[in-house]
Amino acid sequence: MNTAVGDASGHRLRVERRSRGQRGYSLFELVCVILVVSVLGLVLLDRALRYQAMAEKTAMELTIMNMRSGLRLRVAELMMADRTNELGGLVQDNPIRWLEKPPANYLGEIHNPQRARLPVDTWHFDPDRRELVYLLRRNRFFGDEPAEETAVVLKVTAVQRAPAIEGSSAQKTEGLALVRVTQAR
Repeated sequence: MNTAVGDASGHRLRVERRSRGQRGYSLFELVCVILVVSVLGLVLLDRALRYQAMAEKTAMELTIMNMRSGLRLRVAELMMADRTNELGGLVQDNPIRWLEKPPANYLGEIHNPQRARLPVDTWHFDPDRRELVYLLRRNRFFGDEPAEETAVVLKVTAVQRAPAIEGSSAQKTEGLALVRVTQAR
């Protein structure tokens, strides 16, 4: 049904009225749209958290790789200077010292740390246990770690060579490795 209406200037405007078949959205349609948008939002949120966890894991692994490279460089320096007898002393070292500069999220050396009180997504070194610890932020999305694990713990270990002379118990340190240790804490 069309009606003509006059305005102040004398022109006629045509106003169209809706027919009875065009009433808008029903409540059911609105609920369906809200449900679809909510599910899509949850899927996107889950993906975003996974990508953040992947970024955190990549940063952590890159830091570990840099520490391992620093350890190899230090071992090579000692071997080239014919000071392999000092290799065992590196087991006591803080692996962060082998980096050019510590990561921005490194808290330092902490004696007897209480992990529950430390911020997540940070590194610290426990000099009493000789362990380097990374506290996970997103352990649920971290990948191969169990969801209840809250930290990645690394330790420097000596690679020993069997004695050359039979009957001798003296083992010689052949190299060092930065390895992940599993603990029940």
